[in-house]
Amino acid sequence: MFTQLWPGIVSTNLFPRAQVLEPAGGLMPNAIGQLRKDEEGFCVSYRHPGLAREYVIDEGKMRSWGQSQALLSEDEAEIQALRRQLRLINTRNRLTHMILMGIAEHQEAFLTSGDALHLRPLSQVALAEWLRGEAQGDSRFLPPGSKLELVDNSMISRLTRNVSVLSPQGRDIPLRDFLPSTRDVHKRMIEAILDEEKEQIRRGDIERAYTDEEIKKRLKERFGVSVSRRTVSACRQGMRIPSSYTRNSSYTYPPRLARFSFHYPLNVASVKANAPQAAGVYEISLAEMEVNYPLCSSGVVYIGSTKNLRKRLRDHLGRNSKNGDLRALLDSHRCSFRYILVQRNLREAEKELCRSFSTAYGSLPRCNRIRP
Repeated sequence: MFTQLWPGIVSTNLFPRAQVLEPAGGLMPNAIGQLRKDEEGFCVSYRHPGLAREYVIDEGKMRSWGQSQALLSEDEAEIQALRRQLRLINTRNRLTHMILMGIAEHQEAFLTSGDALHLRPLSQVALAEWLRGEAQGDSRFLPPGSKLELVDNSMISRLTRNVSVLSPQGRDIPLRDFLPSTRDVHKRMIEAILDEEKEQIRRGDIERAYTDEEIKKRLKERFGVSVSRRTVSACRQGMRIPSSYTRNSSYTYPPRLARFSFHYPLNVASVKANAPQAAGVYEISLAEMEVNYPLCSSGVVYIGSTKNLRKRLRDHLGRNSKNGDLRALLDSHRCSFRYILVQRNLREAEKELCRSFSTAYGSLPRCNRIRP
């Protein structure tokens, strides 16, 4: 039936600010198209022409055509089914196009820069209110006379589920990511401030981690965002970022609370004399040189844990050592060891020490092949 009516009786109107992407082969399966910017603003290049337009039935031509045909009841039913289908397609296409135009209008700074810190809070409810406002009278983004039917946030939720769009920079972004909550935006800003904190501590510009009160002030200074200290604390905890007290220990290696022994030469006689037959975490270092790690250099090449420090260190010195990288270093360089006695939670103590080293130097020690 559609074939009989197209294009004389059923035609299409292209949406304002809509194009067809040529070619569309590079899109991910869920990508609807690409948002692009030209002299007039943002437009959408859709992956398929059927998404960029609405279908229009010329009722006068339909009546004339119906009168000239000997239509059966089955034909009438098929025409009504086609009307319903086109109405549903039009509703979907109009709403999708308006959602993309709303995203472009509200998230212009992010789409222009590609920097996630420029995302603004935009809830589905707020977007639905904007759509309803645009639906009053002739919309800038729909053909003249075209109307957007009843809009609520549940419709937006369904249409943005599992759908993505390419940004002007070519990144495939789920539509849901354009609709962050205020808390999500605050978390992203706090994360940026804490990344800055880590770099400043590494360079020696500051001596300690920011408190929640100081993060609150940095949010105001850098982003112009005013929040309470309690909000900062809730966001930080929601991201599982420890307090400033804990971060102060993590950003330095070894942590300030770590009670290491003295450094001892790593050889059989020294291990026998200085390593106890007790559980603990140990560290092996090069005695005369350092390794260049991503953030800075260190002589530490291995961190491990064991229930018997003396036995494990002697095993490293033996020919049957399972860690080939460490064995090669011990054969070619003078090394030293030190240890911390641990009575319980041995693996957790090792994890904490490795985490502290990774934060301070940018990676695990050279001979740690897997994260504990």
